[in-house]
Order: sequence, then C-alpha cells, then structure tokens
Amino acid sequence: MARNFLFAAAAAASLAACGTPVEEIRNNALEAAENIVAVDNIAAIVPVEIKPPVNRLSQPFIGRWGLTAEDCTGTAGNNAGLMVIAPDLLTFYESRAAVRGLQAISPTEVRVTLTFTGEGQEWTQETPLILGEDGVTLTRLVDGRKLQYTRCGA
Repeated sequence: MARNFLFAAAAAASLAACGTPVEEIRNNALEAAENIVAVDNIAAIVPVEIKPPVNRLSQPFIGRWGLTAEDCTGTAGNNAGLMVIAPDLLTFYESRAAVRGLQAISPTEVRVTLTFTGEGQEWTQETPLILGEDGVTLTRLVDGRKLQYTRCGA
C-alpha cells in the first residue's frame, strides 16, 4: 500500500508542476490511490479519467494585457488600462474578478462569468474574451463596448 501511495504522490507532483491547485492535486492523488489494485503482490493501475479543471482560463489567455503601451510599462497609478489574467483571476487597476464560469466557444474565444470586487463593491459580469489570431491582441466586450488589449512585452 505504501508503494501505491508513493505512485499516487508522484502523479500528484507531476500535476503540481502544471500549476494545478493543491486541493485538486490531493483529490487526484487520493482518487489514483483508490484505483490501484494489487494482484499477486504486483500493483496494477486501473485507468481513471482525469478531468481538466473547470473555470480556469487556458495558457494563451494568461498574461499581462494593456489598453495602451503605457499600461504595460507604467508604474502603479498610471496604468489604469492594465489587465493581468491568471487561470482563475483577472486583476484590473481598481478591481479583481474571480472566474466563476467558463464556456469555450473556440480555442481563441471564451465566455467568462466573473465575480468582481473593488472600491467597496461586488458585482457579476459575463464577458467574452477573444484572442487575435496572432495571440498578441485580446478583445473584451463590456457593456456593449469593445476593449482592445495588446499583450505586454509583445
């Protein structure tokens, strides 16, 4: 059984390298350990479908994005158009938005449900995020307005 747990722990460590949340790694390791069976003192692995994390943006969307070039190079206070995208969080000048829902429309377009907090308020907003074919531009539609961002450092 110790060998089985070590295998599960190794699988969990490999997931950790991919930026998977600790709780999800622990759950996957426990699930993997439950699916290892001993046959004549030889451990056999029963295949298990590992589900991808939900409500997480994929790598092409991750990064720093600016409405203007100054947003990418400016310091705090003069980069009001900066948007930093992490897999489960968008950070803006005066607010943060947790990803609460995600619908993939295509590899370059997602519809995201965001829960914002900022300036003492909370609100929810649905917005599409559309990557340009070059991967350098990103369009965000907000309240009927089209916001065009450029990847910082591009």
